[in-house]
Amino acid sequence: MPGWPSPSPTRPDSVREFIDDAERAGLIPCFFSCNEATRAAVPPTWRSLIVADDTIVDLPGLAFTGKAWNSVRSSFNRAEREQMTFRMSRVKEESWGVRQQLRAISESWVGDKGLPEMGFTLGTLVEAEDPEVRLALAIAPNGDVDGFLSWLPVYGPTGSIHGWTLDLMRRRDGGFPPVMEYLIGSSAKLFSEEDAQIMSLSGAPLTHEYPPGAGVIAALSAKLADALEPVYGFQSLHRFKEKFHPRYETMYLLYRDESDLARIGLGLTRAFLPTATLRQFADAGLELVKGG
Repeated sequence: MPGWPSPSPTRPDSVREFIDDAERAGLIPCFFSCNEATRAAVPPTWRSLIVADDTIVDLPGLAFTGKAWNSVRSSFNRAEREQMTFRMSRVKEESWGVRQQLRAISESWVGDKGLPEMGFTLGTLVEAEDPEVRLALAIAPNGDVDGFLSWLPVYGPTGSIHGWTLDLMRRRDGGFPPVMEYLIGSSAKLFSEEDAQIMSLSGAPLTHEYPPGAGVIAALSAKLADALEPVYGFQSLHRFKEKFHPRYETMYLLYRDESDLARIGLGLTRAFLPTATLRQFADAGLELVKGG
């Protein structure tokens, strides 16, 4: 696919090995949020559902010019006026005080939610502490962290870094208003200067409309989306990413046949919310976790 590294020649073997290992263990194999290259590598009898669209910003020649980039340029100008500082770092390179601020911002964001923090396709500070993950910080003049992002490396076929994909997004309540435009725009400028090829803003989960016949996965997605939208704002997040004028790459759920979908749905629910209690699921209207 344009902008992404070429598919690895070992991909079909890796896919086949995973399927064989899962089936030998009595498990149901599936692939979630996969691209077209992985879809081409599964057995021809397998089926697929589109679950999201990855949002890709091509970095070579990126320039924030023209009316379409007004909101991003405005965030740069306001940051300069208010003496905000952008810093690209790693969690373990930061001081104890900054790390405590990161935890406080995350805990404040999660603390008033009716459901615990999501996992699986969404990151947490635990993943951000990996030394390969980069941390983008917006620092106010008084030293407060007003917002931060984590960026995961995207490796090319030779093992070199081809680009970066957005994982964690957090902001301080009452902080610099356009902090996310500022952080993403500043990150894009830096990655472009480093000769990275792409920046992925990730696929917004649970925002895709499923086709007729999608069955239990469509029902599960609708229920999760209804329950989690007030908490995570996936629809508004998807609209926010459009400010960066990405192109879209289709992401799939790959599975053997319809008989697997009920158990895949159960697995996805538990993967997204691994620490949620049955009461929290029930309060959110997610009776599918009980096998319904």
